[in-house]
Amino acid sequence: MPSLRRLAATAAGVASLAAVAAPAHAQDTGVQPYRFTVEGYLANYWLDRGGDLDRASVGGYGARVMFNRSTPASVARTFFNRSSVGAYATFTSEQDRVSTQNLGVQLDVPLFPTLIGGRLDPFVSLGAGLLRSKAELQSGDDRTTTDFTIIPAAGTKIPFLGGVGFRGDLRLPIVFSDGNTQLNFLAEGGIYISF
Repeated sequence: MPSLRRLAATAAGVASLAAVAAPAHAQDTGVQPYRFTVEGYLANYWLDRGGDLDRASVGGYGARVMFNRSTPASVARTFFNRSSVGAYATFTSEQDRVSTQNLGVQLDVPLFPTLIGGRLDPFVSLGAGLLRSKAELQSGDDRTTTDFTIIPAAGTKIPFLGGVGFRGDLRLPIVFSDGNTQLNFLAEGGIYISF
């Protein structure tokens, strides 16, 4: 009978340690498992205009909606649990004789299963979509093109609290236009809300 009491006490002790350790492990990741993220951001393009022309610097805004399949049970984020897919739209009004509309889809993959230093969540990203650009030529005519684009990127999220945070990334839109390949630069930064 004393051995049964000891066994029951040991089992209760192990169960209580496991119950305490599980939340502690969840807090170590520093990342809450949200399903959806909506983001509004500001963007600045440096567009390749071809030839000897300087790059066109145009600023704008955009929105992004991402879906993530992680669950509260997935405490340590695996590669697939931390990947997100979604869609984006970025617009610029006419500046430096150029305006753009960029619509597409993208995949984001955080590099680490936990936050770095409890504050940074770096990621890599790959997008694909269509870039519609309208440029005023030196002759005074307008030229509008719609081209396929691939957009590799890298950046970081900085969570604040309760699913709200800042996201900043540097993107490299590669535009395939009339047999030519244009390499552009894009910087984005904004506030995201996850739920």
